[in-house]
Amino acid sequence: MVKNWLFGKKRKEDADALSTLKGQQNRLQAEARNLERQSDEQKILASKMLKAGNKAGARQALKRRAVFMKRLNTVHNTGMNLQAQIDSIQTATSTAETVKAMELGTKVVGEKIKSVSPERTEHVMDSVMEQRDQIEMMTEALSDPSLSEGILDFEDDAAIDEQLAQLEAEMDLGTTTSLPDVSGLPSTPVGTPGDKEEDTSELEDELEGLKKKMSEDN
Repeated sequence: MVKNWLFGKKRKEDADALSTLKGQQNRLQAEARNLERQSDEQKILASKMLKAGNKAGARQALKRRAVFMKRLNTVHNTGMNLQAQIDSIQTATSTAETVKAMELGTKVVGEKIKSVSPERTEHVMDSVMEQRDQIEMMTEALSDPSLSEGILDFEDDAAIDEQLAQLEAEMDLGTTTSLPDVSGLPSTPVGTPGDKEEDTSELEDELEGLKKKMSEDN
């Protein structure tokens, strides 16, 4: 139906009407040019007669010029009406084509909507939300710091807390000048509980060495 409107009989009628109007408009333009020429000729003639002392002849020439000017004004008005009609046809044609195109678009959209039910849409959205939650859970799992924190056990934490308390005490007394190097902290102990006393002894030796170094720096 849209194709028939755009390329069928009605489109041919539109083209024929525009062609007829434009042809008539061209004829009026030619007539207007001729009337302008005749009007100018009568004005020149009136001027010549007036110079020759023929006042009555000059008056008649000006009357003929007035007739030409009146006809010229009518031709101009008619031409403007023709142009308005041409513009109306072009606007109406464009509007009709736009409406038909929108109707076709609406029909296509309606057919697409029919192929997707509200239940199906809701199911898809639920799946999207579930997948998003799963992605967030996997992201949190991959960024969990507990894996790196688990390298140190309770005994290491206790040793670090003890060193921290010692450093705070020394800083309060103004005896420390820099933060200690903790790169020598013992790794996770492997063995029997009897090894605990040996680890504590090593930490005490390290603290003594740290104190001696601070004293030498001061």
